[in-house]
Amino acid sequence: MTFLHGCNYPWSTDGRTVFYGLDFGANVWGSHLGVSTRRDAIARDFDEMARLGFVVVRWFVFCDGRAGIVFDDRGLPRGLDQQFFPDLDAALEIARDAGIRINVVLLDHHWLFRGVSQPLADAVTGEVVDARLPDGRARVLLSERGHDALFDDVLEPLIRRYGDDGPRADLAAQIFAFEFMNEPDFVIDEWERDLSSRVARPLSFAVFAEALSRFSNLVHRHSGALVTIGCARLHNLWAWDDDALGLDMLQLHSYPDVLHPSRDADVFGTPASQLGVKRRVILGEFPGNASEQRPAGASPSEHTLDDYLEFALTGGYLGAWPWSFSGTDAYGRLPVEALRRFAERHPALVNSRFR
Repeated sequence: MTFLHGCNYPWSTDGRTVFYGLDFGANVWGSHLGVSTRRDAIARDFDEMARLGFVVVRWFVFCDGRAGIVFDDRGLPRGLDQQFFPDLDAALEIARDAGIRINVVLLDHHWLFRGVSQPLADAVTGEVVDARLPDGRARVLLSERGHDALFDDVLEPLIRRYGDDGPRADLAAQIFAFEFMNEPDFVIDEWERDLSSRVARPLSFAVFAEALSRFSNLVHRHSGALVTIGCARLHNLWAWDDDALGLDMLQLHSYPDVLHPSRDADVFGTPASQLGVKRRVILGEFPGNASEQRPAGASPSEHTLDDYLEFALTGGYLGAWPWSFSGTDAYGRLPVEALRRFAERHPALVNSRFR
């Protein structure tokens, strides 16, 4: 692998609804809004991404657990719902037709945020009420029974379906990598400077590392896909380089603020070889157009998308995936002309459908 030209397509949108956590499977509110119900619209997005030159797309699946997974009355997974695989199959078929591979992000760190929605039926009346989980879905990752339920009933069926011997082995090549969790920095108990105040029951690093190692072994046993993790802070990158975790590559996210330099170091200008890790590193998230689109109160560096892409390429990174194609937050959509300039400078690195 040399340089993987990709972007974040974290979730889809129709311009009105942001489908965070809703792209795959029926949701906890009793409806189904997944990819298979909006296939033509998703295909148009992938066609556009292919024409912009992308060969890899990073896409979130379960997020905070609002769709795709059926939970029991203890809040533990019982399995995947019936709409999940039709949605994921459709997504991979769309990606195949566009010449794009998927970095599949399974859980978001919001999985442990207090206030996660989980409608429950009243035991007496049967009326469904929209309950809010005070500890998020921490129980799933903080108990042996929860671990086993997540792996045995959710993750293993998913991984095996697209493995060499799985029923959809024909789609295996479309999965570039599996990512266990996006930005776990914010849920690790020992990492106090990063731990989110919205996490009531954080995970010890040892507990998270056990789950990550188990996940890496599962993927490597049944799939040819790679395994990665979405690291939110440069100062934590070293922790994911341990061989025992089984990661094939590391992924670093970078949103530096010039007014708060201690919060997130600016990786721009630092070659990958100087990051102090032995694994290849992808710059997995960074502002795609910070000079013109950014959250109120944020003061990101003024590096352009042109700057980031050329820096990552010459600096030995495995890829640089801007946030985001969907453009559903204050960072907005990606500047098309910058992507076209990169593709014209490096035609061997981009999708053959670029034009």
